[in-house]
Amino acid sequence: MKNQYVGDVGDFGKYALLRAFAEAGIRVGVNWYLTEDDGSNDGKFTNYLNDENMRNHSPEVFDVLRKLVKKSKKSVIDIQKSGIIKDALFYAKLLKTEGTPVQRTSLRNNWFRKSEKALSDTELIFMDPDNGLLVCNDAAKLGAEKYILPDEAEQYFRNGHNVVYYCHKGRRTAKLWQEYKSLMLERIPEAKPIILTFRKGSQRSYVFLIHQKDFKRYQKIIDGFLQGWSPIFTEETM
Repeated sequence: MKNQYVGDVGDFGKYALLRAFAEAGIRVGVNWYLTEDDGSNDGKFTNYLNDENMRNHSPEVFDVLRKLVKKSKKSVIDIQKSGIIKDALFYAKLLKTEGTPVQRTSLRNNWFRKSEKALSDTELIFMDPDNGLLVCNDAAKLGAEKYILPDEAEQYFRNGHNVVYYCHKGRRTAKLWQEYKSLMLERIPEAKPIILTFRKGSQRSYVFLIHQKDFKRYQKIIDGFLQGWSPIFTEETM
């Protein structure tokens, strides 16, 4: 996540989804996987805020974002202060990768340990990287700050949290996309998956890894959410 992305069309769907869980009484934790702005045009797709039909999907989130995008310098802190995800906890420490490979790994490990402490009192943790899940656990890899590591998703899950993380299909073939979606299930076979895809603008997917005891409750929340978002949000098969 970058501060420049705040308020774009993908943000609208993301916060509406997390808000549905918060309104159902589930305490949400957000690890922004915050990275530095890059000066690109990414995050400037806000024309949807002129569409009242889009507002109907989640008026509260829509109205907050319509105000925020008018700011000259928007940030994730604005989202945190807005209250659109009730009682949520956030981890907004910038994720940097500097120095030698050993130093980058150490920085990443320390950064993640602090996130565990900050989000310990939550049930559902949302991981919001720029690009999605890295297929390896190489924290020293150049560009790794734009991804979550498999070990990180697994660690949250092993700590008792349910997990949802952002990713996108990109240029993957259907076969490679299927393999990518299933990657964490090879590591955590006991996790129950649900995958939702947001289809406004570029395709954005949210992969849930849910503990068995919580699965029916989460599926019910998602089913209710999808009723108000069809066909923009859809549930994918594994």
